[in-house]
Amino acid sequence: MDVGPKRDIVGEVADAIRKNTDMHFDFTTPCLNDFVSMKTMPELYEIVNKYKPEIIWSDGSHAAKDDYWNATNFLAWLYNDSPVKDYVVTNDRWGVNDNCIHGGFVNCGDRFNPKVLHKRKWENVMTLDRYSAGYRRNAKLADYFSVHELLTEVAQTVSCGGNILINVGITKEGTITPVFQNILLKLGGWLEVNGEAIYGSRPWLYQSDNVTKDVWYTSNMVEQDVFVYAILLSWPRNNNTVSLGSTIMTTSTTVVSMLGYKGNFSWRPNAYGGIDVTIPAIPFNLMPSVDAWVLKISGLKNVSKRN
Repeated sequence: MDVGPKRDIVGEVADAIRKNTDMHFDFTTPCLNDFVSMKTMPELYEIVNKYKPEIIWSDGSHAAKDDYWNATNFLAWLYNDSPVKDYVVTNDRWGVNDNCIHGGFVNCGDRFNPKVLHKRKWENVMTLDRYSAGYRRNAKLADYFSVHELLTEVAQTVSCGGNILINVGITKEGTITPVFQNILLKLGGWLEVNGEAIYGSRPWLYQSDNVTKDVWYTSNMVEQDVFVYAILLSWPRNNNTVSLGSTIMTTSTTVVSMLGYKGNFSWRPNAYGGIDVTIPAIPFNLMPSVDAWVLKISGLKNVSKRN
């Protein structure tokens, strides 16, 4: 407000998010520095009091412990006396001694992906550039994660109960380069078809299949029905048959289909306690996805309805 365009950019963004979307407003603090008492803390208190963010995402705490950053005093105020005390959530980057220990959810370092169910709510913080969170003019195409690699991270993270935070480095003009746009647009296109298996989902009894690799499970309640989703990260090579080896307790009403494709698939019990699903020959122009596919399974016994 003091220099430049004389506009409260943060306030405008916060108002736009709250008026036009159902998303929660997050504020990520910049890398902390030596001016804790004169800069970092005054800014944090001002941000919370003025903009009332629902998520405080701290970063740059790796250089010192939380007492150096005065993080404990700030968090005590945040959760007990601040205007957002009843609903605010924080991550774990408040000191080098706090990673993966404290916080409403944990980051446990960049690209944390345990690939198993984690006891805490957690987040996979990844960058599309393999080597940097910032924009690199000299980056090579091989330095960027492919769409398939990104979908693998998404499937594994969500299957294991995590949130995924995908970073792209912007240019000095504040723009996102075409290479990043391309990857993100393809991710968005995949989610338009398969978002039912991701948004609002919960971990199932199993996270990955114990017979067929590159299969990750989620579950979701749609209206009053509970569905299990098997995310296939590779296309089956055995006569278009997918062997799901995790215990799948079928009933007379069990139905298997694929998100984005009309029609149900035939299936039969297998020796592993799961089912073998036969995928019919799908014409190329009717193929719902090109990098990962989602089987939707309904009518199972081993699911539970939840709020």
